[in-house]
Amino acid sequence: MPRRGTSALWLIGAVLLGLVWRVAGEKNTLCYYGSWATYRPARGRFEVENINPHLCTHLVYTFFGLHANGTIHVLDPWLDLEDNWGRGNIRRFNELKNINPRLKTLAAIGGYNEGSEDFSKVADSADLRHVFAEDCRDFCLRHGFDGVDIDWEYPSTADRTNFVLLLADLRQVLSEAGLMLTAAVAAHVDQAAISYDIPSISVLLDHINLMAYDFNGAWNSVTGHNAPLFAGPADVTDFQRTLNVDYSVRYWLGQGAPAFKMNVGVAFYGRTFTLANTALSGLQAPAIGPGLAGPYSRQEGWLAYFEICTNFPINDWIRHWDNDQRIPFGVMGDQWIGYDDVESVQQKCDYIYQHNLGGAMVWSIDQDDFHGYCGVQYPLLWTLERCFN
Repeated sequence: MPRRGTSALWLIGAVLLGLVWRVAGEKNTLCYYGSWATYRPARGRFEVENINPHLCTHLVYTFFGLHANGTIHVLDPWLDLEDNWGRGNIRRFNELKNINPRLKTLAAIGGYNEGSEDFSKVADSADLRHVFAEDCRDFCLRHGFDGVDIDWEYPSTADRTNFVLLLADLRQVLSEAGLMLTAAVAAHVDQAAISYDIPSISVLLDHINLMAYDFNGAWNSVTGHNAPLFAGPADVTDFQRTLNVDYSVRYWLGQGAPAFKMNVGVAFYGRTFTLANTALSGLQAPAIGPGLAGPYSRQEGWLAYFEICTNFPINDWIRHWDNDQRIPFGVMGDQWIGYDDVESVQQKCDYIYQHNLGGAMVWSIDQDDFHGYCGVQYPLLWTLERCFN
């Protein structure tokens, strides 16, 4: 908690700072940017210059790592920095604020590949927590970020209290420098109940970025949508009925998360399956593994939206719409995909308004149809822009 005799005034200041960041009535569109997209081949390659800085209220640079000594680890120095003839991605990213002065940028620390071990070590030590908080502040001030986004996947039961302490030290140090603190958090109830003291972390964060996707995927033996808005008739077990956005949002709100701080994750990618029997191709149909890798994302079981949208007119995919879950899915032969498109993103935007939530978080901006091969550039982001504004 706060060190060196500081009073609770820092917490009052933190709350006020959070209100300053948010214009009354404005919805957030917080966009994660996967910096590794620069290494995708051909038309899948995504550079900082491909970002439209007017379509997001916040841009989040992913990812930076964490050393066990509590300092930030730049994972790709050649791409991120300018030393030794590096490409200077961080500078170029933060210079987008010259185009849109209202834009805020955040440095995301963690991610799935970073794991939990070093976070756990740092959070367990008062000294290391303070080192980390000060290094986050210095990193932001040095590079021009407006704050940090903590993406610890995921705190264990033993880490739960220490995560609050880690955020408290970060909140104090960052607030004193006028910087933001946000976190990407697990949406599914089972993981959230293990990882988070929700009332405590909610006080400390400016934004709660709910990772409301990956509810289903090729790890299952049956098809299921990546990010259904609601449960459907095919969800017959109690567990299946938790695998949707609405259930997760209601859980977080019921546990004390303020609605205005919650940004609902919207996936700009789909999860794919290979069907066991092409005659059975609906939701909960038997599957034997992941779908084929895309030509640009190059990962089995996963397609970026800019790959998905070209499949339907070109490769004879058939689009289906499930009105109960408010989501599309596509089928072509033995290939099956659950994804979000303009219609389902509009449904999620409407849901955000209905529940007075803070806005949307998108993973990730580089997976939208940024070249406009299927029509306009950034069709999913533009859907959010039109809905919110």
